[in-house]
Amino acid sequence: RKGTWQFMSLALLENPGHSHVLEDDIESFVHVLGWTVLSCLPSPMDRYERADLVSYLYDHSFRDTTGRERSGCAKELQFKAGGYPPVRFTLTEPSPILELIREVSSPFRARYSKPPTEVEWKTFEVFNYTLVLNGQLREEALYDLLVHRYQLGIHRLSSSEWFLSTIQDAFERPD
Repeated sequence: RKGTWQFMSLALLENPGHSHVLEDDIESFVHVLGWTVLSCLPSPMDRYERADLVSYLYDHSFRDTTGRERSGCAKELQFKAGGYPPVRFTLTEPSPILELIREVSSPFRARYSKPPTEVEWKTFEVFNYTLVLNGQLREEALYDLLVHRYQLGIHRLSSSEWFLSTIQDAFERPD
């Protein structure tokens, strides 16, 4: 596999023989944009704390028990936690770029977390088909459920439409 490993998708880093798909390109874009913002835009973090954060996210690697070099674990943890780049990182001046990165990275939580269990799916179906359709529960109540977030993330990564419209919306915002 060729490429700058700091910006490669976690799926390709973990599975070098894996076919390259759209999600890998979107994720690489997120990493390049994240690295650029963390490295270059003004932030209240001092330069050493910032350098440590960039190194932690993009440069850390280790050899596993089989001797294989592994990298990208910090990015994976951030994706799974739903906070990429880390919430502790802020900019000196308000900027929509940080919000954009967080928005385009949000579907990767579904890609790298464990899928919902059968019990979680059944609970979601009961809420959705019984309570929502009967008017006993508002649909918005489902938005925070794991199954909904998972379905939404996987759907968003399945085509370029969501990604491109999210980028376009960001450019059209007045702020």
